[in-house]
Amino acid sequence: MKNAFTMLELIFVIVVVGILAAVIIPNTKSSPEREAAIQLVSHIRYTQHLAMVDDKFDASDASWYKNRWQIVFNGNQYSIVSDNNTRFALNPINRDENLSNIDLDEKYSTSIALSGGCNGQISFDHLGRPLNGDLNTYTSSYTITATGQLMTATCVITLTNGAENVIINVEPETGYAHII
Repeated sequence: MKNAFTMLELIFVIVVVGILAAVIIPNTKSSPEREAAIQLVSHIRYTQHLAMVDDKFDASDASWYKNRWQIVFNGNQYSIVSDNNTRFALNPINRDENLSNIDLDEKYSTSIALSGGCNGQISFDHLGRPLNGDLNTYTSSYTITATGQLMTATCVITLTNGAENVIINVEPETGYAHII
C-alpha cells in the first residue's frame, strides 16, 4: 500500500500552481484612479465615523449643527473638518498629520467631479446620515427641502485622469459610500 506522493506527482502540482499564479497575478494590478477611489471612500467612511462618535450637540449653542464633521471638496483637493471649518481630522495612521488639502491630482494624477446629491461638501449627523451643502447656510439642524440638508439623491463622485473613470456613490439615508 502506498502512503506517500511520488516525485512526479509533486512536480506536477507545483507546475500547475505556477501556471495559475502566472495567469492570476497580472490581473490584480490596480489603476491610480482605483487607488484614489479607495482612499476617498475610506476618508468618507472615516468622516461618517467621526460624526457618529463625536456628537456635536450643545444645548447652550443654537447653531451647534454647524460644527458637524464634513468632507469638503475644493477642486481636486479635499479636507475633513469640523467646528465651522476650524478643526481638521487627524490621520488615524500618523496622528502627527491632519487630513487637510489632500490632493488627488498630485499623488494619483486624478481629478474629482461631483454630481447628483452633493454640492461640494458632505456632512454627517450623529446617526451617520449624509447632509449636503455648506453648513453655514443651514438655518436649522434638520430639514428636507429642495435645497435642504438631508441628502435626498445619491451623491456621485467621478474620479478621472482622462482615460479611465472610477465612480463613487454615497447613498442618501445611510451614507454608504461604495465604488461602482
